[in-house]
Amino acid sequence: MKILHRTLTSLGGILLAALLITALAPKAARGVAAALVQVTNTASSAVPTEVGPGNFPFVAAGVCAEAFANSGCGNGQGGFTVPATTSTGAAVKRLVIEDVSASCNVDPGSTISISVIAPLPADSVDVLNRGITQYAFPVTPVSANFAVAHSPARIYVDSGTGIAASVVGTFVNGSSADCLIYFAGHLETK
Repeated sequence: MKILHRTLTSLGGILLAALLITALAPKAARGVAAALVQVTNTASSAVPTEVGPGNFPFVAAGVCAEAFANSGCGNGQGGFTVPATTSTGAAVKRLVIEDVSASCNVDPGSTISISVIAPLPADSVDVLNRGITQYAFPVTPVSANFAVAHSPARIYVDSGTGIAASVVGTFVNGSSADCLIYFAGHLETK
């Protein structure tokens, strides 16, 4: 019985000493654990050194969309193509649109919204087998002839593919609408 008592007392003392060392010197314990992990940066097993995820800011400003030919877009384009490279020459994987906003000239009595059509990214699941997806953004009237839109978004589009925008809605006889649409987000390069 004395042997069991001495053994438990000895083990308890060792455990207490270990707890005190850990509590009083936590940085030393972490330093020992960190010393066990070695990270090397070789050509065959490169360790990423970039801080961010490889994103470049992107803004497509002034994409013009209209309803009916007598609107104010003139030769404006109703869409754009996602670039294949960044300004620094890095290859673009895809565009992530995070914000859509617009300013619109609207004839009185018309109710409109903005429609954005984008091809589905190659790594997405196409449940409907359409190859595209359509997003609708509400437009809020500010005055009798002017309306605005602003909405956060999350639209993924592969590089080299096009995005189309249009104005849809309910129009009074002979009325029209045109919108300058702005897309903001980032280009992914990884």
